[in-house]
Amino acid sequence: MEPPKRILVTVLDWGLGHATRCIPLIKELQKRNCVVFVASSGRAYDLLKREFFLSIRCFEIDGYNPIYPDGDGMVIKMLTQMPKFLKVISKEQLQVEKIVERNQIDLVISDNRYGCYSTKVKSIFVSHQLNIQMPLFFKWMEKQVKEKNHDFIRKFSECWIPAPEDSFISKLATNEGNLNVRYIGYLSRFEKQNLPKKYDVCAVCSGPEPQRSNLDALLTEQFKKSKLQTILVCGKPEILSKYYKKDQRFTIANSLTTEDLNETIEQSEIIISRSGYSTVMDLAKLGKKAIFIPTPGQTEQIHLADELMKRGIAFSMKQEEFDLEIALKEAEKFSGFANFGFDDTLLKNAIDSLI
Repeated sequence: MEPPKRILVTVLDWGLGHATRCIPLIKELQKRNCVVFVASSGRAYDLLKREFFLSIRCFEIDGYNPIYPDGDGMVIKMLTQMPKFLKVISKEQLQVEKIVERNQIDLVISDNRYGCYSTKVKSIFVSHQLNIQMPLFFKWMEKQVKEKNHDFIRKFSECWIPAPEDSFISKLATNEGNLNVRYIGYLSRFEKQNLPKKYDVCAVCSGPEPQRSNLDALLTEQFKKSKLQTILVCGKPEILSKYYKKDQRFTIANSLTTEDLNETIEQSEIIISRSGYSTVMDLAKLGKKAIFIPTPGQTEQIHLADELMKRGIAFSMKQEEFDLEIALKEAEKFSGFANFGFDDTLLKNAIDSLI
């Protein structure tokens, strides 16, 4: 018998979405008796280390640590941090080579970490953004940004896109650069359970600071005034305590395990969250109704929120204009993700083709 494959999964520390969508991928690898290693940083590292406690070995590598602006000016803020990001890409490539050599790794799978490839073994890049969207004022940069993005992706053997080929993210994920692409279907760590209702509204905060804290403060203020049964999940996996009860109607959770969050969302009538792609996939898997608040200036989230509104699936509202009562009333006009197709066959086939 051949020895089990030793696979390193590296995860971007840009919010928690990259970490959460890697959970089903890691579990599929484990089902095939692969020895899985994880390398990440920040809150993504904390979440995965807690999620796979004792079952995988985790390496902490340099983080990108992106800082978002308080308001507009996202592109300028990102451009000023570009030297830092390029330095991390260079450093993480050296760190991955060391991990590969010292742990006899057979394969590297990188979720959006551009430097996490090896020159010694096959490396896979996971991303849903082949075509990065720029805001209107910076549209003139879009072609150059796309070409640079593709140059980075070509350093990998393959690019896996977590979506079917024909999907609502086609503008982001269409292969326009002759890349070696494979569509692996939507990824979600959750399972449908059909649990009875416990909460009227569940809000999930996520993403880099200071915008995660801004959303946290906004929703806390409005939930305190509401007469509805609400729960706020703060997205702080580094804090080990689970629940902090504010009053009989309003509950705060610093962070929840996959099982607890799965259960909480299932028990909630409607979900309020960022329109990050991983969050959208999770809500689609559970067939929930949602209200999205895109991160200000985050073009991908704004694009996804707009697309889902056009399709009549989910209502969205700008952060600076958000009003809970108005949002809940408007959300009644939207269908939610009840009839959203979800099939994990593509992921299983992709993994089987590797190992």
